[in-house]
Amino acid sequence: MIEAIFWVSAAMLFYSVAGYGLILLALAACLPARRSASGPPPRRVSFLIAAYNEAPVIAEKLRNCLSLDSGGAEVEIVLVSDGSSDDTVSRARSVRDRRIAVIAAPRLGKAEALGLGLLECGGDVVVFSDANAMLEPGSLAALLRHFADPQIGGVCGRITVRSTRGTGGMGYAESLYWRYDQALKRAESRLGGAVSAQGSVYAMRRELAAAPAPGCTDDFIISTGAVAAGRRLVFEPDAQTVERVTEQAGAEMGRRIRSSERGWRSLMRVAGLMNPLRHGLYAWQLISHKLVRRLNPLFLALLFASSLLLIGQGAFYSAIAAVQILFYLAALAGLLIPRLRRIKAVAVAGFVVMAHLAMARGFWRYISGRKSLLWTPAREPEPRP
Repeated sequence: MIEAIFWVSAAMLFYSVAGYGLILLALAACLPARRSASGPPPRRVSFLIAAYNEAPVIAEKLRNCLSLDSGGAEVEIVLVSDGSSDDTVSRARSVRDRRIAVIAAPRLGKAEALGLGLLECGGDVVVFSDANAMLEPGSLAALLRHFADPQIGGVCGRITVRSTRGTGGMGYAESLYWRYDQALKRAESRLGGAVSAQGSVYAMRRELAAAPAPGCTDDFIISTGAVAAGRRLVFEPDAQTVERVTEQAGAEMGRRIRSSERGWRSLMRVAGLMNPLRHGLYAWQLISHKLVRRLNPLFLALLFASSLLLIGQGAFYSAIAAVQILFYLAALAGLLIPRLRRIKAVAVAGFVVMAHLAMARGFWRYISGRKSLLWTPAREPEPRP
């Protein structure tokens, strides 16, 4: 029985971490690329940014959006401050441009803030982007060109993560994760379509963009609306943002716990998309990329417990147990002693353990009925002048 638990857990972890990706990449390489239909490009585009206490970056973000080549489309920016208690609103209003609308809302939560903003968006396409995500030149044009195809409902971009404190650390580990995740997105886009967008940057047809329910992951719910409407969601690697991530493990842990809780609620809300009889390859992709991955904390715990119980049952099981013990000790050291994260192996171990602990705690919050409505971005403090 214990050996069965060991091998089932190991198999599920292998499928989640590597097996799904290998199958996906093989299928994407074998199947021909989809041909895009042609239609009129969007004439107007609305940027929608929800911000809470983003004073250090908000003016730069607005100028960044205005500087992008739109390919001839008219651009407007709708910024909703979700009850910011710092200078977010005044700094945003200091960027004087008739194309910018700043809404100072009370503290309602990101879902409500996005709902308010959508009411003000007059574009054919809405580009959602985080306040701290700076878009690279050419990103907007790369997003918009897909909307000439009437079957495309949404387009998700690519995120590049950099640490606030140089090489190594959590930023290095998270950048590895996003490179892997976006390799999957590229392959998924060739098959059933990208599973979902990430909030740094993605675009939706205005008629498909609806405010997410409170307590849900807004980028997941909004972007999967394209699939629910019978359209495709595609990945565009040339639409790229750069984000800097904090090395404050405690703040990052809290963010991930809330994200996991909201992610479970969101996934269950769109559970019908996991029906392969209706959604084909996309359903398999959604199950593998989102559902199975969220069960990894369970598989990790079962693998570790069964490995410990199998010590002495052969050199193989003892070696696997020893490797796991060393891995978790390295992760604990990295989480408790920040300077050790300069060692990249320690940073990766700490990131993996922190991410899966957060997923487990987020799942517990979800099944306990707790609902996170407000969010606070995990940022490094603004340097003093």
